[in-house]
Amino acid sequence: MLSSRVTVALAGALLASACQVQQTAIRKDISKESERPLPHRVLLAEPDIRVHEISAGELVEEVREWSQKASGEAVKSVEGLAQASGMFEVVQPSRLSDAERGTLDQYASLYALVSGSAYSAQHSMYSAWQKRAAEFDYTLGPGMDGIRKNAKLDAVVFVVGTDYISSASRKAAMAIGYTLDVLGVLGSVLSPYGKPTGHIGPESKPAFLSAGIVDMHTGELLWYSTELRSGSDDLRDPAVVKSLVEDLFKTYPGAPKPTDAKK
Repeated sequence: MLSSRVTVALAGALLASACQVQQTAIRKDISKESERPLPHRVLLAEPDIRVHEISAGELVEEVREWSQKASGEAVKSVEGLAQASGMFEVVQPSRLSDAERGTLDQYASLYALVSGSAYSAQHSMYSAWQKRAAEFDYTLGPGMDGIRKNAKLDAVVFVVGTDYISSASRKAAMAIGYTLDVLGVLGSVLSPYGKPTGHIGPESKPAFLSAGIVDMHTGELLWYSTELRSGSDDLRDPAVVKSLVEDLFKTYPGAPKPTDAKK
């Protein structure tokens, strides 16, 4: 599982550019050389989606039950989408040895860092980083090649994400804050001496999900996509997770085109 520090770092990079709803990138030789075959047998690493509760006092705490539920729904969504679309064959990590699963966990953490770096480069104000992002040739290194050979795999898909759910008391505080803001505005309109309260209640936080596919032989990050959703979207909801996964994979080179789906 990802360390809290890695997850927070990735979330920070994404939330800093919250105006960008979705971001995706494809490795340059895949996007330019259509003859390069896409992965067929793909290992689905255990998704690491962290769901937190925020109290009225702004205390943030992960709720493991919620995280496990969201991660489990991500597994179902990726499997269902792959089966329905024929993009690739999904292989579960349960087929791996304990040592191989340990290696996979380390590379899941590395994926979070590399994809977060790629995202930051795409939104950098500096030309050097913009050029780096345009070329998109990120790699995690060839350390998973042994797993690939043993399980006869082509690639691995990583899914990471996070969400923040307001507690009932925090929602009440938000409602009160909104009411005070409205009353303050009305007061400034009704009275020539009135002034808005300036009160700003606790804001809802967007949920995000990131998926990426890594070649297990070379370690190359072939494709990744990240999407932010409004604070009203809840990753505990299977329909929301399914919708997010479907939106993420629409940009994958192997995804069926709209014209294909109609045939």
